[in-house]
Amino acid sequence: MTLQRSPVASLPLTCFPILKFLKSLNTSMIFSNLEKIEMVDCNFKELSPYEGDVGEERDVTMLLPRINPLHHICTTLETLEVHMCGSLINITRASSSLRNLTTLEVWYCKEMVELITSSKAQCLEQLVTLKIDGCEMMREVIASDDETTDEIIFKELKCLELYDLQNLKSFCSGNYTLKFPSLDELYVSKCPAMENFCNGALSKPKLQEVQTRWDVRRCWDLNATIEQLNKEECEVSEETGKNGGHREDHVP
Repeated sequence: MTLQRSPVASLPLTCFPILKFLKSLNTSMIFSNLEKIEMVDCNFKELSPYEGDVGEERDVTMLLPRINPLHHICTTLETLEVHMCGSLINITRASSSLRNLTTLEVWYCKEMVELITSSKAQCLEQLVTLKIDGCEMMREVIASDDETTDEIIFKELKCLELYDLQNLKSFCSGNYTLKFPSLDELYVSKCPAMENFCNGALSKPKLQEVQTRWDVRRCWDLNATIEQLNKEECEVSEETGKNGGHREDHVP
């Protein structure tokens, strides 16, 4: 799929299950004002900055446009919505393109095991809203990698939603210090495998409660709250199985 010259603020990619490659003939002009990308039902395995000719081995990569030949990539991009992209593994390779991202939504990406690696997570420092829903293979949001990282700060993140992530074990299982100085909304529901929020130190000075699909919990110790929610989710699942019914979900 090739895009011609025309300034674009929002780029919807909807219902292209066989779309594997997106290319602009003049990226510096067409994407200079790009603020939002929507990907729905696309067959990309990964997102990556555009760096020249694309070989055959990269035909399942969505290449994000490079704005100039140095390091500023999609500098105006504020919103990325990725829905039902069943082959997408993570967004790690695209991290350099997402430094000014404020909203990230990932829904029903069935092959995604993690969102991003620990060394690249700092690229999301401007993120305000993060919503992840229905990614059945996801085990953690931030995965450990080989690069040395002691501290991860989401300085602008205010809203975090984790919903229907059946294999999620933890937001981050690595031994990192996580800091959320602005976080005041946390929604966690239908994550029955979630054992804790993180294994390292955690700072969340503004967060006082966790919203679930049924109620709101006071949150002094987030790991303890997650552990209790996990226990209750398991009990509900057992009860539902016995009764052959289900309890209505509340989605914020």
